Amino acid sequence: CEVMEVEWGGRGGAVTVRAVTGPRETRLGSILTTLPQRLDLYFKVRRGRRFLWKAIAAFTGFYTANVISLTFGVLGINDVVAGAFCVGFSELVTRAYYRKATKPGLYFTMLNWFKIGLIYALTTDAFKLGS
Repeated sequence: CEVMEVEWGGRGGAVTVRAVTGPRETRLGSILTTLPQRLDLYFKVRRGRRFLWKAIAAFTGFYTANVISLTFGVLGINDVVAGAFCVGFSELVTRAYYRKATKPGLYFTMLNWFKIGLIYALTTDAFKLGS
C-alpha cells in the first residue's frame, strides 16, 4: 500500500511530495525486483540453456538482417541509411561488450550474439550479390 504525503511550505514555500511505502510490496514490484535472480537461476539449472539462447539470439539477428536487406533492397532509396544503422549498431554493441575488464552480463552476451548473426547474414548477402 502506497501513501502520498504532501507538505506545504507555507506562503510561497515549496511543495514537498513524498511516497511512503507500506508493509506490502506489489506483485509487479516483486516480480521486477526478483527478475535478475530468476534469470540467473534459470540459466544455472541447465547449462545447455545458455547455448540455446545464444543460438536463438544469433538466428534472430540473421533473420533481422535478411529483413533489412530485402526491405531496403527492394525500395532502393534508403540503402545507405540501413547500412549506416547496421554499422552503428554493431559498433555500439562491440564497444559496450568489450569495454569492461570483467565478464559481460547476460544482456550484453545475448546482444553480442544478435550482432554476430546480423553481421553474418549481411556478409552472406554480400557474397550472394557479388557472385
